[in-house]
Amino acid sequence: MDPDSIRDFVEQPDPTCEPTIAIIKHAKTTGKRLGIFSSSFNPPTIAHLELMRQAKNDFSLDEILALAGKTNADKISYDCSLEDRLSMLSLALDDFPEASIGLSSHAFYADMIDAISRVYQHGTDLHFIVGFDTFERVLDPQDRYTKRYHRIFNGRADALDYVLTRSQFIVAGRAGAGLQNIEELVRRESELTRDRIHFLDFPADLGEVSSTNVRNRLKGNLSIAGLVPAGVEDFIQEHRLYTT
Repeated sequence: MDPDSIRDFVEQPDPTCEPTIAIIKHAKTTGKRLGIFSSSFNPPTIAHLELMRQAKNDFSLDEILALAGKTNADKISYDCSLEDRLSMLSLALDDFPEASIGLSSHAFYADMIDAISRVYQHGTDLHFIVGFDTFERVLDPQDRYTKRYHRIFNGRADALDYVLTRSQFIVAGRAGAGLQNIEELVRRESELTRDRIHFLDFPADLGEVSSTNVRNRLKGNLSIAGLVPAGVEDFIQEHRLYTT
């Protein structure tokens, strides 16, 4: 997509209003089973791509929605603009016909569900694809996030029930966090929670490929070949991203 089109999309979702999602690129194939992978994509890596592909294949998902956000649950600033991150994401998914690209006004899954329901047809089966660390934040055992949701809930249990009644989670084990670790987290939750959580055995070597590592290598003037898609590497070099 050209920069002007992306800039127009970036201006649409408003974090101060009700949750919305702007679809920047539509998948060529769609269906009832939708996987949603929300990330900052700062930048998109080969691990991001493989996680989406493996989740699609292992759980028979018809479409993947790669979802960037105008806000983040924990971060305030980024090393590069949202426009650049969306441009890189578009390049990364150029040969992934089952992938759509979206931009969410809100950072939390409870609010994303409401926004997605306004874009996708009724009856769409939602599967959030998350890493182990993100899954810990979803369960939110210390109830740090409930009051920050746009939708009002009567505490953390009410919010978790709302999310897991309307969606399922595919949790990728990475950096040593495998099935046993995930089971330990959900053991204290309700039966509903356990039934709606699925484990994705993600290769350990890819689990170690992170956007943070890519940024650090660029700041150290080291090669990132093989860590990001070729088109993304070219974009980073052309625009001199992450060098300071």
